[in-house]
This record gives sequence, C-alpha cells and structure tokens, in this order.
Amino acid sequence: MVKNLEREDYKLLKVFASGLKHHETLTRHQLVGYSRLHGDVVDYRLKALQEMNLINKNKRGFTILNAGLDTFALKILAEKNIISGIGKPIGVGKESDVYEAVTDRQEERAVKFFRIGRISFREATKKRSFALKEQNNIHHWLLVNISAAKKEVDMLQRLKDTGISIPLALYRAMHCIAMNRINGVRLVNVKELEHPTIVLQNILLSIGIAYKNHIIHSDLSEYNILVGENPRDTWIIDWPQAVSTDHPNAQHLLKRDVSNIVRFFNRRFAAGKIVGDALKEVLNST
Repeated sequence: MVKNLEREDYKLLKVFASGLKHHETLTRHQLVGYSRLHGDVVDYRLKALQEMNLINKNKRGFTILNAGLDTFALKILAEKNIISGIGKPIGVGKESDVYEAVTDRQEERAVKFFRIGRISFREATKKRSFALKEQNNIHHWLLVNISAAKKEVDMLQRLKDTGISIPLALYRAMHCIAMNRINGVRLVNVKELEHPTIVLQNILLSIGIAYKNHIIHSDLSEYNILVGENPRDTWIIDWPQAVSTDHPNAQHLLKRDVSNIVRFFNRRFAAGKIVGDALKEVLNST
C-alpha cells in the first residue's frame, strides 16, 4: 500500500493522523478544507481508502483505522530514508508487533508497532503510566499507542549512554519506532545456557544501572530480555511502561522485576539465587 498510494491519499491520511487528538471524526467538508484538495478528488480518494480498509465511515464522518496509521507511519519512515523495505515479523506480543526491515544500504533494522488495544482498558490504565483517560474518544487506542511510542523513545534516550544494552531508537513515526536490529533470542525461548549465572548477573547489573539513573523497567520478565551467543550479550527491551524511582510504588516494582528474573533463572537453569541477595546487588550496583 505504501508503494501504491498516491500523493493525495497521503495528504488525507496526514489530515487524519494530525487530527487524532482533537477530532473523533472528520467530515467531508473538513477533509476538503484541511487537505486543500478539490472535493471530487477527496470523494474519489476517500472511497479508495475505505476499500483498502485504511479508513472507516460512520454517521458522523470518517475515521482512520489502525492499518491507515500503519501505512502513514511506514510512509514517513521511507521518506526519511530510515527504512527502504520491511520483511517478516520477528516478535509478536500482546502489546506490539516487531518486523524486520532494511535500509537502502541493506542495513538491518527493526520496526516496532504498538498494539496496546489488545489488552483491556482497565488493565492498560492499571499498568501503564501513559494510558489516556479520554476513553470515549473513538481513537483512544491509537492515541494510547502513539503515547507509548513516545514514552519508549524517551526512556531509550535517557538510558542511551548509561552502559545498559538496549535497542537504539532511530526514529519515531506516530505509534511506530524504527530501531537497530538486535540478533538475539528471547530469554523465554532459551532452553539451555552455558553460563546462566553470568547472564543473570549481567541482567541484574543492567537493572541496577537503570535504577541509579532513576528508571525502573517495572514489567521485566523473560519475555523482554534478549540473549546473544556470548553470555555477556544481553539486551533489555520494551521500556514504555518504565517509571521513575520517585514513583509511589517504585520499590515494589523494582522488587517485582528482580523477583521475576531470579525465579525464572532458578526454575529453568537452577541458578540457586536468593531474591533478597539479588535485590541488594541491584541496589548496590555502580
């Protein structure tokens, strides 16, 4: 769709994306005015966008759909020369989809689309500091996903030069983040580790460094840690739910992160680590 859509189509998608927060729907009259396209052109393009399931029409007007926002975000990334092609999924979860991508120079990238609407609003507001309160807005989940992408980029920037192995955020387009491709395997999918205690200590050190920089992941588990062939190669991913150390539940969230990881290593790799000792190590990390 990114290849086949015309300039006028993207003009309209841009109007929809720009109006997400302030307009639940856009009328034909508004779309003509904001896009500065002729009415006949707008009518033709709206029909085509509906047929491609990029926008929807209701009694009040037109709204952009998730696929429409995806297409618009990919167009931005292509025009900025951040990526030139996108491939197969490399990570599908309840809150995001990650795809492989490449640049014109065949550099490997990863593109992450936020999909937080897959979980309930109650669960999102309970766990996510970026969950919005405007639940009645028809675009609520699109706005939540855009907010989540902003939050993750912010956290990755704050942790960029701390020594923690994390993804490098290259560019954010709406609810989508282009990052460097990490050639690692999710910890949950690893059945054997040659040096599990080294991997665990490396993870605990990263948690400690983040804490020293006033950041707690707050949703850490075996599902958002990647490991490489070298036991010292570990990456912590998925930071949009991170909180500051001055959060009212900071200590509880930190302990939960540490407990999740230690218990997983004890269960799968017989690491024999005591949660209390691990927590002390995190708090004493330099």
